[in-house]
Amino acid sequence: MSTELYTQVDPEEVGLSSAYLANIDRLEEKHLTENAYQGAVVLVARHGKVCYFKSFGKADEGVPMQTDSVFRLASMSKVIAAVAVMQLFEQGLIALHEPISAYLPEFANPKVAVVKDWEVTQLVTAKREITIHDLLTMTAGMTNSWWYRVFEPSIYGVVPKLYADGGLMDDLNAPPITLEENVKILAEMPLIAHPGEMFDYSNNSVEVLCRLVEVVSGLDFNTYLNQRIFAPLKMNETWFFPPEDQLHRVAAVYWAGRDEKQTEPGQLGLGNLGPQYTFSPHKTYFSGAGGLHGTTLDYFRFAQMLLNMGELDGVRVLSPASVKLMTTNQIGDLVNWQLTQNKWGYMVDIQQGPNAPSGSIHYLGGAGAYSWQGFFSTKFVNNPALDTVILSMSTPGFDGALPHNLRVIAAATAAVTD
Repeated sequence: MSTELYTQVDPEEVGLSSAYLANIDRLEEKHLTENAYQGAVVLVARHGKVCYFKSFGKADEGVPMQTDSVFRLASMSKVIAAVAVMQLFEQGLIALHEPISAYLPEFANPKVAVVKDWEVTQLVTAKREITIHDLLTMTAGMTNSWWYRVFEPSIYGVVPKLYADGGLMDDLNAPPITLEENVKILAEMPLIAHPGEMFDYSNNSVEVLCRLVEVVSGLDFNTYLNQRIFAPLKMNETWFFPPEDQLHRVAAVYWAGRDEKQTEPGQLGLGNLGPQYTFSPHKTYFSGAGGLHGTTLDYFRFAQMLLNMGELDGVRVLSPASVKLMTTNQIGDLVNWQLTQNKWGYMVDIQQGPNAPSGSIHYLGGAGAYSWQGFFSTKFVNNPALDTVILSMSTPGFDGALPHNLRVIAAATAAVTD
């Protein structure tokens, strides 16, 4: 790990308490003892300087966790995908309230499934077309095959099944297909709601945005990210598919609550969500919804860029105006009801008040803090009011360490003394 890519200082130099940060050590030891997870990396930075960066436990059997271990970023990939879209927006190449069909004509004239008693009763023409803004806010009316019967509305017993039956790939796999091929299947599927009327956390909304980036830029999504985001930010260890000679650094996934590696997919709805896509022989599907791998330090550089309003080390990746759009409430009175009960910007979860919403565990550190997490128990939180970046990266699948990661984030936030 190159020390040129970050500055580490004593916590007191940036207004944090070493004594309070020691609570993180105690939490990690407790969580490891309880088998909450088997390994973790925690990074805390303030004013752009890292003041806490430690690894705990193991990355694999007989392999200690290292601060440069590689994690499956899963849904933390979505924030990077949103930055790619916003780059196109600020160049004037797209407009956020344009219909996506202006670039992907297969999405013209979308249909909405009207459902009664868990069966399709009819398809109706959507009240309006899907916009780029709808996709960025998860209000496009798209869902996932893995929400099949997970939620009460009967729409979740119908449209996810149509997705699966139609051959749509929206779980954590890397089959020999491309974004173009998969998105064309999605375009044939009905929506679960009229665009703009319902929040639904959907990988498919993101995959459409990734395909949009390909069409507008003329580059495949992997090349685009490497050229326009990763290289400028010196994120040299972030990949869709880690090189063969780096696979030994990828932290294993463990079942939540036990010391047992997860090597096969777990079932959620009609989805098969597991860690094996990392080792897929097929390297053609670049899932901006969940396919990236990277180190804690690389993601810190990305998160710090956002906290700096689009700039890092003298290199501007995004305009301040675009960052403001991403990190402010874009869904009005709707909420991220499936996961956090918080508000949603463009692929980030936003805490609006001083505490978490009633009944939610998702305290992010105060009003205006924004965050997202990954299926394999990774999470970042930016707090503009405190000028902090916190990452808590751990090993269980199914986001099994989320409550523990949130405790670590709360402890790190409490260490701020000014």
